[in-house]
Order: sequence, then C-alpha cells, then structure tokens
Amino acid sequence: MIVQDIVNSVSTDTRQVLQNSGADANTIMDWIDRIHKDVLHTSLYVNQNLATTSVTTMAGTSSYTLTSNTPIRRIVGVYDSTFNLSLKPADADIDQPSPTQAQVDESQGRPFATAAVRPPHQAYNFGGIPEYYRFLAPSTLLLRPAPPSIAYTSTLSIVYEQLITTLSSLTTPLLIPDDGKDVVVSGVNWLAMAYIGRPQEAASWFQLYRDLKFGNRTGVIR
Repeated sequence: MIVQDIVNSVSTDTRQVLQNSGADANTIMDWIDRIHKDVLHTSLYVNQNLATTSVTTMAGTSSYTLTSNTPIRRIVGVYDSTFNLSLKPADADIDQPSPTQAQVDESQGRPFATAAVRPPHQAYNFGGIPEYYRFLAPSTLLLRPAPPSIAYTSTLSIVYEQLITTLSSLTTPLLIPDDGKDVVVSGVNWLAMAYIGRPQEAASWFQLYRDLKFGNRTGVIR
C-alpha cells in the first residue's frame, strides 16, 4: 500500500472535491503522514513499527552504543538471554534505581502502599547481573550495575520502537499493511472533511477512526 492508494480513496470519499493529483494530492499526503505516525504510535498496529537489535555486555562497562538498522524512538524491552532476565527501565537516577515496589503509581500519584525503599547498597537483586537500563537518544544504552567480571557478561536482546520516516512521495509505501487501509483512510477523511467545511462528516469519520485504531470494526464507540 502506497501513499497514492490512500489519496485515491480520500478523493473518492470527498466526492472529488479534493483531487488525487497536484496540489490537492500534496495536501492529502501531509494528512496521511500525520495519521500514519499516529496509528503506528497509538493503535493496534504499533507492532508494525517495532524492530530488534542486540548488544553483548563487557566487564566493567555500563554504556553501550546500539547498532540498529533504523533510528530508535524508544526502547520497549530489554531481555538478557544469557541469564534469562528481563531488565527494568530505570528512572532518572540510574545509579540508585528504586525497586519496583517503590516506584510511583502514576494513576494515583503516590507510592504504592507496600513501598519499602531499600538503601543504595541493596538496590540490586542479583549482584553483578545488569538489572536496569536507560536509553539516551539517539543510540546510547546505559546499564546498571555494570558486569563486574566476564562471568557476568551476557547478550541482551532489545526490542525498540522506530522513528517513523516522513512520507514525502506519492509512491512511498506505508509501514501499515493493506489490512490497515480502513483506519488510515478514516483518519485522513476526518482531516479532509474538516478542511473542506463538512463538520458533521468530519465528526463521523473521527468516531470511526478512533474505533478502528483499536480493532473495533463495527465503528461503534465503546
């Protein structure tokens, strides 16, 4: 599925008030780019924007430069395949990471009732095995603790969300597969109808877009 496929559908749905070529097509392409990014960031199609890389740890080293095929937006998960351990994301103070029980419950804005902050020298559960990670854009991975010796080195498998390339040509393929054409078209139609002054149709397309993003094919708001 390429940008032109979406442009053609939007032109049809607007009863060709917006044409599928020329200046209109360029205007629609900007909307497609915005919806494309939103869908890949916040919908059931986020998995289409995930990629993997790996890093081998070294004794005494806590900072690593990641080598990836595509630019990294954020790290989703880090798994130590040698020691069978999922690393936890660290807060700003990576040198004294808090145990999970002491992290703030964002939904309530206060620490968990069972919170019990351990002193810094007890912050790590497994000794020399890295337990926490932090990503610093564009490609730096920080680990704590650093492996103290070769006995604690391992291979980390990293799943990350990619930075999405801007759609700048009608022939550019979308990352979203053909299966997601309906959600992209509904989102672009929402912006298109608002642009040409059809607020009721814009509202209907927005409702459909919001539902389709999360897999509700009936288009009924839940």
